[in-house]
Parts: sequence; C-alpha cells; structure tokens
Amino acid sequence: MPSQLDLDQGGTIRQTQRVYMGPSVGWVNVPATVILPVTAAGTTVVLLGTTLVLVNVNAAVTIQLPSAKDAGVPAIGLSGPYIKSPITIVDIGGFAQAHPITILPAAGENIMGLSSISLSVNYGGYTLNPSNTQQGWTSISP
Repeated sequence: MPSQLDLDQGGTIRQTQRVYMGPSVGWVNVPATVILPVTAAGTTVVLLGTTLVLVNVNAAVTIQLPSAKDAGVPAIGLSGPYIKSPITIVDIGGFAQAHPITILPAAGENIMGLSSISLSVNYGGYTLNPSNTQQGWTSISP
C-alpha cells in the first residue's frame, strides 16, 4: 500500500484549501481531497484528513477510521483535528460480496452505535461523518 505520508512517492492524491477558523485561530490549510487507494489485504489505518478510500482487493480488508472526537487541546493550539471531513469508503474492485470490508472506529468510539460495520455489496460504499457529540461516526450515505 502506498504511504499516506510520502507525498512525493506515495500515490496518495492531496488537495488543500484554506479555511478561516475565526479570529483566535485564523486561516488553516485543510485537506480538500485526499484519496487513499487500498490494494493489499489486511488492516489499513486511515489518517485524519483522508476523504476517499478506494478498496480494490480480492481478499479480506479492514479499514481503521481515525478518531471522530475533538482533540484534548483547544483549536488555537492544534487546529487540524478540529477540521472534520466525511470519509467515503468504496469497493471499486467489486469483491465486497465475497470478501466483506470491515470498517472499525477508533478505540472507545462507534459507528452508528455499533462497534464495527461491514460493506458486503459489490461496488458499494459508505460515507461516514465524524460526530464529536455521538463519540463516533454516523452514516450520511443514501
């Protein structure tokens, strides 16, 4: 799997935009589009700021989501974790029925009240929105 951090060689596409977070924090560069291709079986940990996970694996895959909770420090000290973007996870390979994709929240969190969800429809997907108040992720997929 390409590295999510190695921007020169990783193959992870990143676009940023500037967002104004008020007079105390000011302008912050925010990931607008971060695409993570998953092409190997096993567990993939998604970093904060990733917006699209494309799974193309004919084997078992687990996607570990980043924390949906706000950071323990104020936004003025660490603004990045306060910028929450929905994450879309899609089975672009069409293998999910034979090998369901397991989606796990961060430790102590949930996805729609569940400890995990499974994507088991070929070419299906979920769009999940982080929710600090619900201590996890909610689905905004149709």
